[in-house]
Amino acid sequence: MMKIPTLSGRRARGDLITTFQAMSSKSSPIYKLFIVSSHTLTRGHSFKLVEEKFKTTARLHFLSNRVFQQWNSLPEEIVSPQSTMGFKTKYDTYSSQ
Repeated sequence: MMKIPTLSGRRARGDLITTFQAMSSKSSPIYKLFIVSSHTLTRGHSFKLVEEKFKTTARLHFLSNRVFQQWNSLPEEIVSPQSTMGFKTKYDTYSSQ
């Protein structure tokens, strides 16, 4: 009725914002957690992440493993803004559709 996002939706949004900030500044210490795909694909955007292979369940809940499916499913126009505020605005309009 009030259209308030769920807790899981707010957590996913926060994870995607953190991922965008790490991907936009390569000097970020969080950037080292992500494995960026070096292959040029015909689908998706140019900032695709690769799923990290792990042997223990402790790595399952790391940010890089939690967010990679959602991040890779976003269109190019959402992950390419110049600022974090631009990303937030575009993601909010995309997720409300």
